[in-house]
Amino acid sequence: MTGTDPATLGFLGLGVMGSAECLHLVRKSGRPVVVFDPNPDGTAALVAAGAMAAGSVGEVAAAADVVFLSLPGGREVSSVLYDAGGIADRARPGTLVVDLSTTPVDLARAAHERLALRQCGFLDAPVARTRKAAVAGTLAIMVGGTAENFARAEPLLRMMGTDVTHCGAAGAGALLKLVNNTVVFETVVALAEAVTLARRSGLVSDQVLFDVLGAGSAGSFALENHGRSALLPDVHPTGIFPAAYMRKDVGYTLELAAELGVELPAATLAHSLLDRLCDEGFADNYHTAVVRLLDRTGN
Repeated sequence: MTGTDPATLGFLGLGVMGSAECLHLVRKSGRPVVVFDPNPDGTAALVAAGAMAAGSVGEVAAAADVVFLSLPGGREVSSVLYDAGGIADRARPGTLVVDLSTTPVDLARAAHERLALRQCGFLDAPVARTRKAAVAGTLAIMVGGTAENFARAEPLLRMMGTDVTHCGAAGAGALLKLVNNTVVFETVVALAEAVTLARRSGLVSDQVLFDVLGAGSAGSFALENHGRSALLPDVHPTGIFPAAYMRKDVGYTLELAAELGVELPAATLAHSLLDRLCDEGFADNYHTAVVRLLDRTGN
């Protein structure tokens, strides 16, 4: 860190991913970190680690030179940016907002423009990989925005991630995160189909299935992580990356596709499966629970 780096950092959203991301800033940045989350449990843990608690979004915005967001989706990001007393109202000129959330591309692009009118910067910088990666500081972070703002944020982002990429102009990071999550879930569906078919055949064990797929051309990050950790043991816990969040993200992808006049048949099918999964009581479960829908077929 140099003398040109921000004096104070802010963090909004201390959930499953945000709490781990923020903890890296508290431990590694050497800077004061001001935090706020409506859930006091998340705030208490960060304060115990050395952060300072604020009483509102506006207090964080007024105090910080760089404000990080890690929120459930576009609605929440819009709220903290534009609601009365929020970031747009309270941030000082020169403040940089770094959004680690997954949002629609048009929201990200609009945020760049609207905050620029208030002499503030914005980066859409969503993260990929798992909660385990967030804790380890090995996230992949894809960033959209100006080269100047990226250079300012990059040292801080590298405290959270090992793969930090400036993807292009405003909205580029948001776009690539939606593409990433859509590909991940489509792969999870394919793996769930393979598991269901193999189990129903009675010819091979789950372990052999995953070992053979992993050693062949079907090997992937999704197979080694989502597959082995959830599909193989058929355990789909809450508190990780729920089906409702994945439905939101794939929905954002389909909305963008509709705007661009692009047909995405596989993504459309994936979204319909997520609708069914949520309707049948799995909205809060890890999205790998889609295998439960396929397993019911024919029973």
